[in-house]
Amino acid sequence: MQGKSMKRILFLLVLAAGAAPAWAESLALVGATVHDGTSRPAIEDGVIVVEDGRIACVGARSACELPDGARSVDLAGRHVAPGLVDGHVHYAQTGWIDGRPDSGIAIDHYDYQSQQASLSEHPERWHRAWLCSGVTAVYDVGGLPWTLKVDENGADGPVRPHYRAAGPLITHYEPVFGVLSAGGQDTFLPMDSDAAALESVAELAAMGAEAVKVWYLDPPAGEVEALDARLGLIGEAAREAGLPLIVHATELRNAKAALRAGAQMLVHSVVDQPVDAEFLDLMRAGNTFYAPTLIVSSNWRRAVASVRLGLEAPALDDPNGCVDAETRRVIGEADTFADDPSPEAVAAAYSSLEAAALEEAVARANLLRVFEAGLPIVTSTDAGNPLTVHGPSIYSEIEAMAAAGLAPAEILRMSTRNGAAAMGRLEEFGTLAAGKLADLIVLADDPSESASAYRSITHVMRAGELSPVSEYSAK
Repeated sequence: MQGKSMKRILFLLVLAAGAAPAWAESLALVGATVHDGTSRPAIEDGVIVVEDGRIACVGARSACELPDGARSVDLAGRHVAPGLVDGHVHYAQTGWIDGRPDSGIAIDHYDYQSQQASLSEHPERWHRAWLCSGVTAVYDVGGLPWTLKVDENGADGPVRPHYRAAGPLITHYEPVFGVLSAGGQDTFLPMDSDAAALESVAELAAMGAEAVKVWYLDPPAGEVEALDARLGLIGEAAREAGLPLIVHATELRNAKAALRAGAQMLVHSVVDQPVDAEFLDLMRAGNTFYAPTLIVSSNWRRAVASVRLGLEAPALDDPNGCVDAETRRVIGEADTFADDPSPEAVAAAYSSLEAAALEEAVARANLLRVFEAGLPIVTSTDAGNPLTVHGPSIYSEIEAMAAAGLAPAEILRMSTRNGAAAMGRLEEFGTLAAGKLADLIVLADDPSESASAYRSITHVMRAGELSPVSEYSAK
């Protein structure tokens, strides 16, 4: 039955080729089990009517009348869900160490300047990988100023995911200044004084940033109180500029400081100790989103170990062939470096991986505590960091959330509705509802039963245009 359905889908897509754009016609997706992203019970044998790129009706057959002349696609036996949303990505990073010269690893081998120029001109590399993986919206929470202009570049690329960007990050951590610089611009802005902090917020607003991101690592001894106060000042300035405050703070103390400053999203888990009642109360008071990013730390450390020890990099988890050839090429070079194969390096690599495992265990436990407290969670990968590649990394992140104890049906909402809400775009997408943009995915497996169901994606629809994921595949 599924084979016949697939043939029918492909036939209809071929028939429509060369005609009016998909968003300009009426389309009816018929017979699938529909998961609308709200945690309401799925609609069996559902219908979704799409007109002019938006959802005109979603419901049971009896609830949705098919418009005259509508093109019908039989999805019996399939599952339809909203397009996925990744709440933490970095378009200025590549998924490998060449995009992080601040690591200090193999920096003479890579030309960061030319790499950034190429990425700024060709964001479709990442657009394609995201759509291929079923992700129709991404939140870029930190990068060079060019990341604020992604929508102006890559004009010849495929249909794009929704994109929102924070631009350069504000930080007190001086060692990173000038390290991630390209084209005369830096990834970081200062907060070494009250005046500098306010100027950094003003600069972001003038650039067109859609959020203010603070990279809030452990403050130096003797500066904790002053930096906490300055973080609060940044939060006030961000609110006055109409921009949400988002904060990287992985220690409980620093995360609480971020919440007191008015953070609307914490873009990482707390990993140093269990979150407490005060933390949960602060999150609740601020209606703050929690982005766990469970897989990025271990991926980073595995990448470093591969280069340091001259080991072959772990195989990419890319079930639909979404990772582009250039990314595969640079990752495939990992075993050519042997940057430091000494016994001390082996011991350091082991200790680092062990520490990552311990941090992830704390992160998973804290994720469950945040969920049990009824607080909003956003599926987020931190894609672009070494071995956390753009696109398919979201599958591993979702599965890690399930391993932490979250139910697949809850993760579905976190991966769709909550992500759109964190981006401030819930009125436009994130759930399947009449009037919203027709952004959705077609799956062979049930996402309310298995966190691995997203790997079974067959089609993605962005703004009413239905495409097989193979259309975006890099293979």
